[in-house]
Amino acid sequence: MPVAAGNRGRGAGTVRAFIVLAALVPAAHGQRTSFGFTGGVNLTHDFPTTRDPSVPGVSTEIDRYSERHGTIFGVSVEVEIGRGLSLEGSALRRQLDLRFRSVYPDGTIEEGARTRIGTWEWPVLMKYRLPAVWGAHPFVEAGPSFRTRHNPAPSEPSQIGGTAGAGLEFRAGRFRVSPAIRYTRWRYDGDFPRIATGRDQVEFVTGISYAVSPASWRFGDRKVRLGLAAGMPLTAGLEPLAPPERREESRGYLAGVAVELELNRRWSIEANGLYRPFRAVNVGFHPRFGEFRFEFTVLTWQIPVLGKYRFRPGSVVRPVVEAGPSFRLSGNLNGYNPSRYGFTAGGGVETDYKALRVAPLLRYTRWAADSRPWWSGAGTAPNQLELLVAVTF
Repeated sequence: MPVAAGNRGRGAGTVRAFIVLAALVPAAHGQRTSFGFTGGVNLTHDFPTTRDPSVPGVSTEIDRYSERHGTIFGVSVEVEIGRGLSLEGSALRRQLDLRFRSVYPDGTIEEGARTRIGTWEWPVLMKYRLPAVWGAHPFVEAGPSFRTRHNPAPSEPSQIGGTAGAGLEFRAGRFRVSPAIRYTRWRYDGDFPRIATGRDQVEFVTGISYAVSPASWRFGDRKVRLGLAAGMPLTAGLEPLAPPERREESRGYLAGVAVELELNRRWSIEANGLYRPFRAVNVGFHPRFGEFRFEFTVLTWQIPVLGKYRFRPGSVVRPVVEAGPSFRLSGNLNGYNPSRYGFTAGGGVETDYKALRVAPLLRYTRWAADSRPWWSGAGTAPNQLELLVAVTF
């Protein structure tokens, strides 16, 4: 199945963000890690006010603009490296607001259509803390930011930018509260017919987190490992359309969290929360109007709960096999209704470096049949093969 060129890069930013974060985790051996939530508000407009060039030569102006200051919310992980340095990665949900209005020659304004573009932002920031002043630790932060879009809209936000910020960190035991001002400069989205977003973004965010040490992550007397998992599907997520129509689907990505409970040296139980969007374009042909295209996205969260067995547990590199049920949540359906359960089996290897464990895996999942009318072509593929790398500590 062909891969849409415009979609191919949309998941790359997310995967790069996880790779950058995972690559620097070894420096955090023996250091504290904070998990928490981040929320805030955008202080700048999502779109600049511009005239719509698709309606030239008329006295009435059609403006595209944004006046809503949207909210930002998500989760964050921060690893202390030492000497005041730490690395923070976040997954932040943000809705971009786009509006249209007509401005008549006499100055009368008539509000028109309004749409929202759902995005996820993935800043990966190096943070430096200064000594405490009056009970607060000032800090500065900077690093790359990645962005993905998750619903069809007339805008295609760029996928990469640079972020810098400053704030204060307040501590109460293991709890951290960190208000900050951040500035992001995004790469230019592109010219018409794309509707370019505002490149300069200023936001006020506050993080609330809880700091723990990897050695203290236990359930009873059993070790608990936490980390990240990311990878790519090797098979399509959606069934093909019947000719003469066709579907161009991006192979996309998977990214999320990993939790593992070690039962003994050979056995453990692992659960993942993996975000996987299905992005595609349906292409058809009309005898009068020619080819038409419909772009859409179906959002899913895959939650496999797997028993894992290790061969040669004392070796540096250990083969592993795993199997168990998988569950699936979905949204932004666009006529689809992905099945909610399936069965997953896989295998790979794992190796340790100090407190860090890296496990590249190949997984196969067989999903139950979707619930849909017999005549509907909106079905997800029952067979799923994916390459995944889990990094835990």
